[in-house]
This record gives sequence, structure tokens and C-alpha cells, in this order.
Amino acid sequence: MARPVTRRERKREILRAAGELIAKHDLATLRMADIAAEVGVTPNAIRYYFKDVDDLLLELCAWSDERFYSARRDRAASIEDSAEKLSVTIAAGLPHGPEDREWRVIWRAVLSAGFEFDRRPEVQRIYHRQVGLYEEILEAGARSGRFTLQAPARDIAMGVMALEDYLGYRIVARDPELDRLTALRLVRGYAEMATGTALPDSDSD
Repeated sequence: MARPVTRRERKREILRAAGELIAKHDLATLRMADIAAEVGVTPNAIRYYFKDVDDLLLELCAWSDERFYSARRDRAASIEDSAEKLSVTIAAGLPHGPEDREWRVIWRAVLSAGFEFDRRPEVQRIYHRQVGLYEEILEAGARSGRFTLQAPARDIAMGVMALEDYLGYRIVARDPELDRLTALRLVRGYAEMATGTALPDSDSD
């Protein structure tokens, strides 16, 4: 006799299916019915776990936060040189390509938030935690003498994140004139000017 699926397992199955749909198709068309068909249940069964698509997207964002904050923080902590640490962190934050699932999930969540980020603290938190991570790396590099910061660390961190976000969205939006290598070059170029330090080519793709 097959073991019954637990609530936690079912939620993970639903989230995984939604992520796959987002990665494969136009983000604007994600519907409960599509997710239900992917999992093999009814739309009402999906609503038992998530009241609507936006609710589901917010939980998917929490999964994405693991990659864009926790995993990057842990990777950076294992690197001693601040320039390499900054370069690796930049590389880990950009999408691998147009079909990058976590990037497309966050893009969909941002679109659904519209201009009401004050009502979406979970989406805001992803951005601000990453800014904080860059700020820590920049401050540590300045203290060690590895960086000569041309502006406050917080300002540089926000500039790096602004480039990472915008260029990343252009990649997943399939801009034919922008790819990962170009985005890496542009973000690192800004970081080098802002820190007065050449960064190694540390692509984590």
C-alpha cells in the first residue's frame, strides 16, 4: 500500500510544478488551473494550500531567497580575498540564462506586486538582504585595504544590486543583445570603478 502524501510533501510538489511552469512559459499566464493540471489534482486542491497565485508566488520567493542570499552568503564566507569574494557573489546572483527558474519566479512576483511593494514585504526583503550582503563584503574589503571605495559601501551595494536586477531581468526577458557574459562584464566593471580594484573572473555558472 502506497504511503499517503504528507501536507509538506504536497506543498513542495505544487511549488516545484509552479516553478517548472514559470521557467517554461510566459509568466503572465500562470494560473491555478495550469498548476493543478501539472500536479494532477483539481484547482480546489491547490487552493487548499495556497489561496491564490500571488500567495503561491510569495512562497516560491522564499525558496529563491535561499539561492540569492543564503547560498551566496555561505559561499562568500568561504573565500578570504575580498575581490574574489565580490566577483563570485556577483556571478552567483545573475541568471544562468533566459530559462533560469528562480529568476523567472522573482520576476513574476515583482510584476504581480505592481507598485505596491509596501504590501509585499517578502519581495522587498529579498532585495534588501542582498544589498546588505554586498555592503558587508565592501566594508570588509575597505577595512583590509583591498578596496578603495569611491562612495559609501551602502551606495555601491545598491548600485551593484540595481545593475544585477535590471540586467538579470533583461536576460530572462530574452533580450537578444544581452547575455550572461555581457551582464557579468557590466556589473563587474561598475564594481571595479567603485572599489578601485580589478576583480578576478570568477564565473560560478
